[in-house]
Amino acid sequence: MLILGIETSAVSVGAALLSDGKVLSETYLNVGLTHSETLMEVVSACLHNADKTVADVDAFAVSRGPGSFTGIRIGVSAVKGLCFGTGKPVYGVSTLEAMAYGAALEDYLVCPVMDARCMQVYSALFRYQNGELVRLLEDKPRKLEELAADLSRFSGKALFIGDGAKLAAKYFAEKTDLRFEIFPEIFQYQRACGVAFAANIRYNKGDKGEDAKDLTPSYLRLSQAEREKQRRES
Repeated sequence: MLILGIETSAVSVGAALLSDGKVLSETYLNVGLTHSETLMEVVSACLHNADKTVADVDAFAVSRGPGSFTGIRIGVSAVKGLCFGTGKPVYGVSTLEAMAYGAALEDYLVCPVMDARCMQVYSALFRYQNGELVRLLEDKPRKLEELAADLSRFSGKALFIGDGAKLAAKYFAEKTDLRFEIFPEIFQYQRACGVAFAANIRYNKGDKGEDAKDLTPSYLRLSQAEREKQRRES
C-alpha cells in the first residue's frame, strides 16, 4: 500500500510517501513561503526522490485540521485535485492525531498543542498502550487553564508537541504543579509522515478511505471574520 501524505495545517509544509508503513521519501519545508507557492513542488520532489509518480500512489492522506484555515484549505484542495485525477481514495487525518504518531513514547501522556490565538490552543490527548495510540481527549480549542484541568484527570507526565508546546509549557510551569516535558524542537512541528502513518494504520484496520468529494476540513471553530460578524449581529 503506497500512501502519499500531505501536511499544510501550519507554517511548515510537507509530503511523505509510505510503502506498507515504511517511509520511502519525505520532503519538508519551513521557510515562511505560502503553501500555494510550495506544496506541489514539495509533492513532486517527494515522489521524484522515491522514483515514483502520482499514478503509482494507492491512496492519499491529508491533515484536515485543526490549524490554519488557509493552510488546511490549500492542502485539502490539492489532495482533492490529485484524487479526482487518479480516482484514488483519500484519508482525512486529524492534525493532532498525526502529530501524536510522531511521539511514540509509551511512558507519557502525548499532548499535541497548536497555537490557536485568542489565548487558546488546539489540543488533544493520547496514550500509547501495547503499541497502539489510544485517544483520551477529543480535538478541541481549549484555554490553557481548561487544558490543565483536563490533563489533571489522568496519571502520568505530559509530553507537549507542536507549535504551541512552548506556550503550554510556560503556562504549566507558572500556573500548575503538573508534570510535563517538551518534545525536542527538531521534532515538534507537524510532519507529513505522521499524516501518512495515521492513514496507514486505518487502512490496516480495514478502513478503505473515502471519496475525495466527501472530504471536508475540520476547523473546530469559526474564522475570525465569522466571529466578528456574529458579534456585530448579536
